[in-house]
Amino acid sequence: MRAADEDIIRQVLNGNRQAYAVLVDKYKDRVFSLALGIVRNRELAEEIAQDTFVKAYSSLKKFRKEAGFSTWIYRITYNTAISEMRKQKHKIRTVERVEENLPSADTSVTMEELEEKEEKHKLIEQAIDELFPEEKLILTLYYYEENSVEQISKATGLTPSNVKVKLFRIRHKLREIAHKLSTTEPAIY
Repeated sequence: MRAADEDIIRQVLNGNRQAYAVLVDKYKDRVFSLALGIVRNRELAEEIAQDTFVKAYSSLKKFRKEAGFSTWIYRITYNTAISEMRKQKHKIRTVERVEENLPSADTSVTMEELEEKEEKHKLIEQAIDELFPEEKLILTLYYYEENSVEQISKATGLTPSNVKVKLFRIRHKLREIAHKLSTTEPAIY
C-alpha cells in the first residue's frame, strides 16, 4: 500500500496531476473523519479536508518517504483542524459519536441490558468530551483508526514513549471522569 502511494506521488511530481485524485479518493473519508472528530461540525470538517488536500498537493515535493503518506496527511489534517479551531473558538470534540446499538433479533438480550449498555455508552461519550484536543486525537488515532504508537508518534510529533505515557494517562483520566459523572446526582428542575 505504501509503495502504491509512493508510485502515485512520483507520477504527480512527474507532471500527472490527475493521479493525485487517486490519493484524495483513497484518504478522503479518513481525513474527513479525523477533521470532524476534532471540530464536530460537518461543514467545517469538509473545508478542513479540502484545505488538507490542497496543502498536501502544494507541499508534495517536501514529502519525505520516511513515514507513510497516510501519516503525513493525518498530520496536516490535525494541524489544519487545530489552527481552524483556534480561529473559530468552537467547542472541541474529537471522537465521533458511535452508532447507536440497535436491538438485535436475539431475544436473550433484555431491554434492561440494552438500557445499561446505552447508559455506559453515553457516560463514555461525556467523559471523552471533557478531554483536551490532543488527548482526543491520540485516543481517536489509537482506538478508532487503529494506528500504532509509532504512527501516532509521526502524526503528532510526539516521541513513541510520550505517546504511550499519554495513552496511559488518558485511560486513567477517562476512568476518573466517568466515575465522577456516574456518581453525580442529576439536577432537578
